Amino acid sequence: MISSDGSGGAIIAWQDYRYGNTDIYAGRVDGSGTVVWTPDGVAICAAADAQTSCQLAADGSGGAIVTWRDNRSGNTDIYAQRVNAIGAVQWAADGIVVCAAANIQYYPGLISDGTGGAFITWQDYRGGSFPDIYAQGVSASGETRWTTDGVAVCTARYSQVFPCIAPDGSGGLIIAWQDRRGGGYGELYAQSMNAIGAARWKADGVGICTAPNTQ
Repeated sequence: MISSDGSGGAIIAWQDYRYGNTDIYAGRVDGSGTVVWTPDGVAICAAADAQTSCQLAADGSGGAIVTWRDNRSGNTDIYAQRVNAIGAVQWAADGIVVCAAANIQYYPGLISDGTGGAFITWQDYRGGSFPDIYAQGVSASGETRWTTDGVAVCTARYSQVFPCIAPDGSGGLIIAWQDRRGGGYGELYAQSMNAIGAARWKADGVGICTAPNTQ
């Protein structure tokens, strides 16, 4: 994953097998192509077991916030870390817990909240056999701002999968996903949320495309 550093270069994050266990690393390159952090990257998370599916967003201060799927507890959870412009991690070692609810959480995505923190969304199996969509706000200092383990974006029947996230231009966010509440292979739904995690549109989102067959 890659994001601008705001000064002509970029911050890049990846999953890394250098020690035989999948970890998350990041590096920064400036506008002239010079690597400006530790050669081969800095460790964002090197906790036990596997860390995968990383995503990142610029923090607005030359650094970035990274989120990923984390198996350190034996149950797949969502974690995050902030790294500053000189490559120093800013939050707890190996990241903060974004969601450690029951069962599996994965496919995380995030955007900057415009104040040094982030909004993070993911696909969540805490409700049982069918996944739902949840989200969380994280402050610039690494504190979760909404309900513990996130707020429900959509818990309609059957599966909601593959969430995507974008800023709304007013300090909030919009999340879109593939939705199988109709019993088919998938339609497209979306929800708008404000900065404190309250939904702006109708419960479980609005149908963006509910045409026949699969979207």
